[in-house]
Amino acid sequence: MNQIATVERDNQVAAYEEHGQSDGLLGVIERLASNQNLDAEKFAALVKVRADEQERLRRIEREDRDDAARREWLAAFSAVQKQIGPIFRTNDNDHTKSKYADLADIERVVTPILTEHGFSTTSCPVPCDLPGHIRMRLTIGHSGGHEKIYEDDFPLDAAGSGGKVNKTAIQAKGSTQTYARRYLKASALDLAFMDDKDGNKATAEVETISEDQIIELREMIEAAEAEEARVCEIGKIARLADMPAADFGAAMSMLKRRLQERRGR
Repeated sequence: MNQIATVERDNQVAAYEEHGQSDGLLGVIERLASNQNLDAEKFAALVKVRADEQERLRRIEREDRDDAARREWLAAFSAVQKQIGPIFRTNDNDHTKSKYADLADIERVVTPILTEHGFSTTSCPVPCDLPGHIRMRLTIGHSGGHEKIYEDDFPLDAAGSGGKVNKTAIQAKGSTQTYARRYLKASALDLAFMDDKDGNKATAEVETISEDQIIELREMIEAAEAEEARVCEIGKIARLADMPAADFGAAMSMLKRRLQERRGR
């Protein structure tokens, strides 16, 4: 096709598109299809225009749905973290003479809260290229349609603290997977652990800051170019959600002073 013919075809397709904006491209295509003097090349060009436009609209819809699901996941996850308190260590480690929280301790606390907010979790081993290791995958899905995946590699737990093999191959695999599930979930949910002083629950329940206050704190931390971990360290808390409501004013004042000092440089 020469250049003049190409320009003429493009102009005609553009005219069809302009007409299609009011009547719909589909209507234009249907009318052309019923024309006995149909120009096949022009018709094909117009069909392609409509197909491309439909695909663009579908892509935008998918992106909007994905973004909405992601936002819903984040909002629900924030509510979960606000509700989950510290996990008590109830099991004795004979080798280190200390206590630890096993998978059952974690599940007992977090599973009802996750379910309440529309979350489900699945754990499974996946192929691992690292010899002597198992790769575990944790998927945290939400009823809104969004999910997050966490993976890590764990060495096979086949020997005791002295290095002597004390498990069969299948026992080592099962033990490693249990450890992996515990560590992955603790990491993904940013869990904090503490000793159970009275054998059941903390001696006093302290009111903590609200979700809006957490957001306000994080905005101020960013503005003051501070570090969230340092704020938590000063407040002797594992995470911002654990900050007592009574300490919110002092934390904000500290950050505002830092912001003023940095602006005064």
